[in-house]
Amino acid sequence: MARTSVTSTGRTTAQVAEIWAVAQDFARSWHPMVDRMRGSIGPNGAVLRHFTADGGEYLEQRSYRSHSDHVLAYRLLEGIEGVRSYNARLQITDSGQGANLCWSADIEALPDRLEAIAAGTKAVFDAGLDYLCKQEGGEPGPDPIFPEPATVQSGRFGKAPELAMDVAPAGLAETETLCVYLHGIGGQRSNWESQLAALGAVVPSVALDLRGYGESRLGAGQTTVDDYCADILALADRFKAKKLILVGLSYGSWIATGFAMRHPERLAGLVLAGGCTGMSEASETERDAFRKARQAPLDAGQTPADFAAVVVDIIAGPEAGEAVLEKLRASMAAIPVATYRDALNCFTNPPERFDFGRIACPVLLMTGAYDRLAPPEEIRAVSERIHAASPRSDVEFEVIPDAGHLCNLEAPEVFNRHLLGFLQRVTKGSAAPVLSGKETRRLAKQQRIQEAALAEFARNGFSGASMQAIAERAGVSKPTLYQYFGHKQDLLAAVLNVGKSELLAPLQDTGGKPLVDVLWQFSWTYADFVLRPDMLSLARLMIGEAERLPEVARDYQNHGPRKALQGTIAFLLAQRGRGALRFQDAELAAQNLWSLILSAPREHCLHHPDERPTRAELARYIRNGLGVFLRAYSTDVAKHTKDLARIAAQDEGERNG
Repeated sequence: MARTSVTSTGRTTAQVAEIWAVAQDFARSWHPMVDRMRGSIGPNGAVLRHFTADGGEYLEQRSYRSHSDHVLAYRLLEGIEGVRSYNARLQITDSGQGANLCWSADIEALPDRLEAIAAGTKAVFDAGLDYLCKQEGGEPGPDPIFPEPATVQSGRFGKAPELAMDVAPAGLAETETLCVYLHGIGGQRSNWESQLAALGAVVPSVALDLRGYGESRLGAGQTTVDDYCADILALADRFKAKKLILVGLSYGSWIATGFAMRHPERLAGLVLAGGCTGMSEASETERDAFRKARQAPLDAGQTPADFAAVVVDIIAGPEAGEAVLEKLRASMAAIPVATYRDALNCFTNPPERFDFGRIACPVLLMTGAYDRLAPPEEIRAVSERIHAASPRSDVEFEVIPDAGHLCNLEAPEVFNRHLLGFLQRVTKGSAAPVLSGKETRRLAKQQRIQEAALAEFARNGFSGASMQAIAERAGVSKPTLYQYFGHKQDLLAAVLNVGKSELLAPLQDTGGKPLVDVLWQFSWTYADFVLRPDMLSLARLMIGEAERLPEVARDYQNHGPRKALQGTIAFLLAQRGRGALRFQDAELAAQNLWSLILSAPREHCLHHPDERPTRAELARYIRNGLGVFLRAYSTDVAKHTKDLARIAAQDEGERNG
């Protein structure tokens, strides 16, 4: 085999973020030499793209991405004859007057094929950079859509020692994939409150109090990494989990990496925040100095509560608010002296230097921009080492702006946004969790209450619907109703949220389905939902109450139509990011879509309750409305119009038998 490297460079006056908005989407068909492209998620969570170009078919896998550094790397899996390995990297940097672009590849191939492959690669890179440099730039994609917050339940497991945990969703009995959160040396499981609530509905999650922390017991002897790993395995057994996603912070990241060295086959994903290698790569002198410096206050008779404020001042970022600082101080102050000594001894006696080549799952590394213990340059270097360590590597690296060491607490919105995308891809295809009988009954009762509330609201409007009538219709007591939903406004919001989720389902997780197929399915879901007698009745009554109860009308609008509109906007923005649609105002485009496909029949039904249109009549409106929408906003009107004709013909054939 022979080897070579290929590099192409470019420069543009567009800003880095604008070019990155186009280039970062691995499955977007923006390159001028690509004919067709589709993205998919592989069985191990790998991000793949399948595409055709100049008559050839290719398969590539994303191997590294950093939104913070504007880096995208990938490897060729199939498509070029004679290649043994093909690893490419695109990086965009700030020139001070715009952006510099560099696209490179390291290629290993048969000697008689190497020159041709390199020449073809150079042509591809040059054409791609030329296209990017001529663009005015793209816009960032839509913010991810989080599910409704998960309910959290505390519990205990194990006997030697007994450990405390928070579980989301509440009532979890078993699950195929379990996400386990591991706190830092100065923390406890409550540090993960935001993550459990925001992401527990994405993948079943447990935040663990490590041995001796919070409400967990300390073991009989000195804790080792193997002890922590045994606790994680016991937790997996408790929920019958076959695969684990470990999310560690600082000391917890070190433990998580230690688990990956011992049990790589059990991991579906690894998230390392605020650290990774710990003391595993420090000299014995450095370890002793670290341990003695942190044990000195304890030897002098102090407790963690005495120096909590000093520690927090060191580890927190400059933008941390007082509420966050107080939470950090309280977390540190609650650590028993024996636990702190135990953790320090474990941390400064690492059993091994990590072999990153053993990591066989996707990895996400995050650190705060102002982290003094795990600064961005250090964690960036670790991410590059993990990427280089294995031909199967799949790495993401992100810097959390304005955050210090405890980035999940200081900037939870940004942290959760990165974590959401990672969890969604590595758990794609996982089996649904099994809830306990108690939780199943609770959810069934909640659904019964919501169905009863919708029926009552649709019949009597908001003001005319009483909580007593809803309770009687649902078959529950009035106190139970208030226990589930504290106010009538909360109950209306919950009812509308269920409708929003049902309405937007076709636009979620589309798995690379063609644009027109998704729009057709969405149009029929929209029609079936908004033309339901109960939803039409509710809309009429809300219109009638708008002047007398404006705050209720606003709640109805904000929790129902407006949330559905936001979901539609997010989908359209994603399609624009993939190059399928073009528009300036996303909200107007979404409003146009709604109006074009169903405005006339819905308006008719609002005023003529007994005259529901036939499916053939609805198909006429939907086909025409989508046709107008595509002619206005599609980037490939001919193709999309042809797709629409095909789908409509199939639908007509099914209607006619």
